[in-house]
Amino acid sequence: MMTLTELLDTQEQNLDNMLTLLEHEFDLLKQRQALSLAEIAASKQQQLEAIVALDNVIAAHPDVAELKGPLLSRQEALREKMTHCQERNEVNGHLIEMTLSANRRLAATLLQLRDKNSVTYDKNGQPRPGSAGLNIKA
Repeated sequence: MMTLTELLDTQEQNLDNMLTLLEHEFDLLKQRQALSLAEIAASKQQQLEAIVALDNVIAAHPDVAELKGPLLSRQEALREKMTHCQERNEVNGHLIEMTLSANRRLAATLLQLRDKNSVTYDKNGQPRPGSAGLNIKA
């Protein structure tokens, strides 16, 4: 069985890995590389599962009482790192929401332009929908 200190070391590494993934995700969002985000999301999910699983192991460790004594400062440092991960994830989430909103506005504008350009006029000069369905070759 691993010592409590070894488990905390492993948990710190897990949190560092999560921070690295979140920073990479932020960079991809800034560069608008949305196709790479699915891969990062899967890695984040795996890392989160590892963090939760190890947290359960630490909670069930026979020496868990040491977290209230000599290892208290270490535990607090890990909690701060976890809080930093959560804050970073929220920032990335807001950036994703802003990007989605901008994309929706762009799509709406493009649809409006398409609809504007497809208006034609009948023999009386009244607007009507464009040449949809007409196969004009010339």
